[in-house]
Amino acid sequence: MKNVVTIRNENGDEAASVYSVKRVGDKLVMDGKALGTMQMDMILTVEDACKAVKMALSWEVISFIILLPFYVLKNKISGKKKDKAGF
Repeated sequence: MKNVVTIRNENGDEAASVYSVKRVGDKLVMDGKALGTMQMDMILTVEDACKAVKMALSWEVISFIILLPFYVLKNKISGKKKDKAGF
């Protein structure tokens, strides 16, 4: 699968993976796996979507999005250094 979003815990283990998102009526249905084993459809209702938007408008999320290009660049640079060092 090409566009899989993986959410990891603090140990780096897979907590959830989302393979696709589609709209069914007034809900979003996400096809995914929980803990790398249980395949399921996860449903986001209108009420939950409003809560998610409120969460996404927090300073923590906004600052992460603003700094995202720098994080990507930092990861690419550190990845090149690791390759050169042989790790």
